Amino acid sequence: MRRFVKSLFSKTALMIVTCTAIAFVISSCSKPKPPEVKEWTLYQDPFYGFELQYPKGWLVNAEANRIRLYSSQEAATRFYNIYTDPTAQGPDGVEVTFGFEKFKDAGTTSLDSFVVQAKQKFSDYNSQIGQEQPGTLGGETGIEVPYTTKFSSKLAIDGRRIMVVRDSVFFYVNFAGFNDAYTLYKAVFDTMLSSIKLPKLKASKTNAVDETKPSQTLTTFANDFIEMKYPDNFDYKLPAKQGDQIFAIAFAGYRQDCTIELDVRSANKWDVNKIFDQNKGMFKPKSTGDATIDGNPAKYLVYSPVPKVERRVYFTVKDNKVYRVLFTWYQPMQSDYWPIFEKSLSSLKIK
Repeated sequence: MRRFVKSLFSKTALMIVTCTAIAFVISSCSKPKPPEVKEWTLYQDPFYGFELQYPKGWLVNAEANRIRLYSSQEAATRFYNIYTDPTAQGPDGVEVTFGFEKFKDAGTTSLDSFVVQAKQKFSDYNSQIGQEQPGTLGGETGIEVPYTTKFSSKLAIDGRRIMVVRDSVFFYVNFAGFNDAYTLYKAVFDTMLSSIKLPKLKASKTNAVDETKPSQTLTTFANDFIEMKYPDNFDYKLPAKQGDQIFAIAFAGYRQDCTIELDVRSANKWDVNKIFDQNKGMFKPKSTGDATIDGNPAKYLVYSPVPKVERRVYFTVKDNKVYRVLFTWYQPMQSDYWPIFEKSLSSLKIK
């Protein structure tokens, strides 16, 4: 009897050990392993001058001011669809984004403000934002922001964004991954981060250009309605037409409160005096006056849309069309802006 009990106990113990070992093997086999990267590819941007390395075989999507890299095509598709369709299926891959924004495009010169903008974008997707900490990108020290975006109890994106500033440009890199992929690819992310080289620093000059001021060099815009010169460090946009506008254009440089705007509308057979009288009440002008634009009689008014900002609005009529030109400038910088704006006004040709 004792021999039977002893034999039964031994067999039971052996079964427990065997089952435990099998469970351990199954658990070990099902646990994802970090990816093994055998070859790396160097990406060099010939225009902007930055470079980075990424695992060979990854999907590369280069855009105007950023590059996105994905661990696979399937991962790219899932990242693309996830914010509009949280049920989108696919592998738990990763995405790496490197990009940059000039001060004038970001609307700020402060890294802290740029970080606030990034955190607001994360918040728009209901992301949980972690504690800020120092981060390094391309040899520059900046700010790192970790975040988590949860789509369900079983689906989340973990990520971190590092932001720095150099030569009036903000640079950033964003690492993101679905579920465990973010942790599994940590070594890959670290290698990519260390490989990033920012564009070379510009040589310092004692007469460096102040981007907040308009350029003294003018360039020309021309179309079927007008021809006009404007500072060559300004960009122009053609906004959507509003109301009865026939044409509209807006010029702006680094300062968004220093602009040139022009639009064209039907004059409805009114002369410039009647047009001016009908419109000046909308502006509460501080002063008014007479002028000439391309040989045509013109009227103008001056008012302040907001404190420390002045605007001069011109009206003229030609061929039953009213041309309105608005010059806006930051009042403390009037001596920098108004002389250039006067040159733009004097160059205006109405077709």
